[in-house]
Amino acid sequence: MLYPFNLLRLSQNLGSALVLLYSASMQAAEKPAFNYDAYTHSVEQTQLQQMQEFIGLSTRLNQTVQKVCTSPGQQNHASLQDWSSLPALQEQWRNSYQQWQKLQVFPLGPNNDVTTRLNISFWPDKKNLVERKARALLKQGDQAELKNGGIALQGLTASEYLLFDPKHLKHSTPADSCHLLMAITYKSQENATAMLTRWQQSEFLSHWHDAALGNDTFASTKQATGYLVDGLAQILEQMAKYKLYKPFRLNDADAQPNPYLAENWRSGQGLVSLKTNLDQIEDYYLGLTVQGQTQPVNGPDLLLRHLGFADEADAIKDAFGQTQSQLKALTKMGTEAYQTMDGKTAATALNLQIKKLERALKKPLPHFQLAQRFNSADGD
Repeated sequence: MLYPFNLLRLSQNLGSALVLLYSASMQAAEKPAFNYDAYTHSVEQTQLQQMQEFIGLSTRLNQTVQKVCTSPGQQNHASLQDWSSLPALQEQWRNSYQQWQKLQVFPLGPNNDVTTRLNISFWPDKKNLVERKARALLKQGDQAELKNGGIALQGLTASEYLLFDPKHLKHSTPADSCHLLMAITYKSQENATAMLTRWQQSEFLSHWHDAALGNDTFASTKQATGYLVDGLAQILEQMAKYKLYKPFRLNDADAQPNPYLAENWRSGQGLVSLKTNLDQIEDYYLGLTVQGQTQPVNGPDLLLRHLGFADEADAIKDAFGQTQSQLKALTKMGTEAYQTMDGKTAATALNLQIKKLERALKKPLPHFQLAQRFNSADGD
């Protein structure tokens, strides 16, 4: 026989169970759907499109160089800074370099190889090898062979020197520089094409494509997504170290920034590159817009929400927004940011915000079947 007290307790327990069941069903209903296959495909397609675009831009730069350097009357002996073809070449170079900045932040696969990266853009260049080797080959004139310049003269940093360096533009001529410029831009085109070939033939690509089946690289699509998120966090760490901490000399509160340690200081593209990097990282997190689509296709943000971790996803989105705001404050200063203490103050704030974003990205790694990892500067 059930006494009234027991009936009351049973009723309360049943009521609590119904509330929990209702709450769970509501939470399940609120979780957005996630298309695992569409997500992995969007990453593959984005890499393919961006590499093809990089090849196209590298090819156009090389073709233009070949044309203006071999046309009658173009190899003149006037100063490079007065060369009528220079502005167009500089613009094509900037386009090529910013496309490389999009590819640069993808943290997985064969294009993450250090040698591949240095072939395309030799930076950081602590010993100014690009200028030293370029000047040595320029002295050899038409007899110079690019292979003697080594990896430092393989790619975009070398052509940047020839097209933007103030001293070189003042003291050299098209007749002096064209032979080396043609060789470098041709090699850059080859390097861009080789990157796509390595990507298409890589074991990584097949493993990423079949992540849902599980393989030696990824246990699942969820884990593959986690590796991407972790890699993006590590890219942010490298950006902060090499593109902010060192050129703005953030290790010494009283030291003036050193603009010559900035990426692309010759072309003034350092802060533009930072913006391109951060935008692309944010796209990878929020979801990529692929050819034929008008809206982003899934992404780690949606997967976190699908798994029931909307609060952590919101925290990451907020961290991206704060980072973009800090970057905007720095980029508004232009290249003068590298020469003033106000620029250093803005760089310090951005550096701290990037570290917050990095930690926010790493926090949900256990939800992706990965352990949290921290860099040595986190203090964790």
